[in-house]
Amino acid sequence: MKRFVLMFVSVLVCLCGCEKADVDINKLYGAWDECYDDKNFVMDGIVEYTFNADGTYQVYTYDALSGMTNTRTHEYTLKDNVITLNTANTDSSYSLSYTITKLNGSEMAWQKVGTSYSPGSNGSDYKHFKRK
Repeated sequence: MKRFVLMFVSVLVCLCGCEKADVDINKLYGAWDECYDDKNFVMDGIVEYTFNADGTYQVYTYDALSGMTNTRTHEYTLKDNVITLNTANTDSSYSLSYTITKLNGSEMAWQKVGTSYSPGSNGSDYKHFKRK
């Protein structure tokens, strides 16, 4: 019986201590600049996401090499800490899902669902943002 109680308490402590790491979904709304601190990854321009409470987001891009800018509006959905971005204007069947691994008032990080972080994956499987 003591063994059972000890196991039960151990499981309970483990479950209570396992929280989502630094993710506050309420902090998502607003503008975010995609950026990386990795000295091996350089962006030649700007990628800015703006998330709205109505389930839409805008992506603003600036290509420093060509001088071109583009702004697109799409829809997104949230389920727990997974964000799914509809990346096509007319075909809602094309979407990308990311697990939000970090989200606070000043910083956000995503990992593409089904992948794990590794050096060199910046910009595709892993995305990092700073509050604008």
